[in-house]
Amino acid sequence: MIDFSNPYLAQIEAIINKAVESSSTILAEDIDAKEIIYQLGEELRIKRVTWTDGLVCVPNVLRILMYEDKANREEDVERLFNSAELLNLLTLYLAEQKLHILMPLRAETELLSRGSSRLMYSTGRITLTLDWPLAEEADVLDIVIDDVKKQILAVQERKPAIPQVGRLMALNADVYRNNFLITKEITYIGRMRVVRDESGMFVRKNDFVFSQVDDAEAISNSVSRSHARIEYRNGKFWLSDLGSANRTWIERGEQKILVEKPEALEDGDILVLGKARVKFNILDQLDLKELALQQAAQRTISKVERRTPMKTTIIQAYKG
Repeated sequence: MIDFSNPYLAQIEAIINKAVESSSTILAEDIDAKEIIYQLGEELRIKRVTWTDGLVCVPNVLRILMYEDKANREEDVERLFNSAELLNLLTLYLAEQKLHILMPLRAETELLSRGSSRLMYSTGRITLTLDWPLAEEADVLDIVIDDVKKQILAVQERKPAIPQVGRLMALNADVYRNNFLITKEITYIGRMRVVRDESGMFVRKNDFVFSQVDDAEAISNSVSRSHARIEYRNGKFWLSDLGSANRTWIERGEQKILVEKPEALEDGDILVLGKARVKFNILDQLDLKELALQQAAQRTISKVERRTPMKTTIIQAYKG
């Protein structure tokens, strides 16, 4: 039974209620804070699995389900559940409950049709579930789970889709996940996770995501929704500007290069996106393994066998 009086959960509930009161798009009929806390408790109860040494682990992705005809609310919902304050409180709550996460918490919104069974009992309100990362989502571990026995069978680093791996580290702005690993051919950079066209149709999701902050002067707000792209081809990482409002530069020593065409990146370059500064590095295999250790809980990640470089997490369900 969920304890609504728990100080961490009470603060999360207060954050959600405050967001609803201050938002011009999220309505009280869209989200019930106490219901979200209840759903969180149920998901933690149902989705927990055991690993070695009796460690109890839970998924790290907060999947926020909402109807597609409420897409105009998605941006504010995404900001709310990816806020550092909310995720930090939830992390503290999990630690208090002796529940372990293998990767940092993050939230993903998902729009569903009115006929979807996943929102059958929601009466139109936003629903929270906990999920292990999907194959296309950029995380660092491959987790194999026995759904019947509720056990983790294996945790291992995953091979990248490209022969070199890059890393992005924001130096002065708020991002959803820092020390981001570039492990696929194309990586999109922008403000907010979801990119839509002028008609509101879904285009894609950004990979390295800057937060949108209420303060109009916030550095992360100078980054465009669809700002830049990094593409790996012919053995190099190439940076392109996607028509951003505040332009893109590369700082390399004393040089400052305006990105007007694809520019090849070098290890140690500083990417300047609007006012935001991001350091780019190329990692070798040893660096990757060290970074994997840093990104997961120390006690948990020490159980991982050091085999291959890592990339996106995929969850495989074993039923037997």
